[in-house]
Amino acid sequence: MLSINISELIWTIINFFLLYFLLKRFLYKPICEHMDARQARIDAGLAKEREAREALAAEDARLEEEKQTARDQARVLLQQTEEQAAAERDENLRQARLQAKEDRQQALEQLQSQSRQEDALLAEAEPALAELLAKRLLGEEADET
Repeated sequence: MLSINISELIWTIINFFLLYFLLKRFLYKPICEHMDARQARIDAGLAKEREAREALAAEDARLEEEKQTARDQARVLLQQTEEQAAAERDENLRQARLQAKEDRQQALEQLQSQSRQEDALLAEAEPALAELLAKRLLGEEADET
């Protein structure tokens, strides 16, 4: 039959608790401490990664904002440059038209002056030409008769 020996049962229980105490003290506790420290390092690394991602996102947002500001400034500068170029072009065109008008006026005055001079020369030479014409006509008629 089955008999239970009390002294063996007590020594077995004592051995069990002693083994439990030793394992807990020298095996489970260091392993748990190591696992907790490792988990803490992992959590710290994840927290740093999260912070780095947030900082990167903030930096990206700041850079995008700066790029948009630069684009806006470039657009304004381009518009101002185009307006200034248009104003300069209009001014140059106005001055060119004014210069062309003055040149036409001077050319017209010069032509009128030359025309008056030629009219004056013609008026001076008219009596001499009329006399020469008359002599030729009379001289030719005299030769024919």
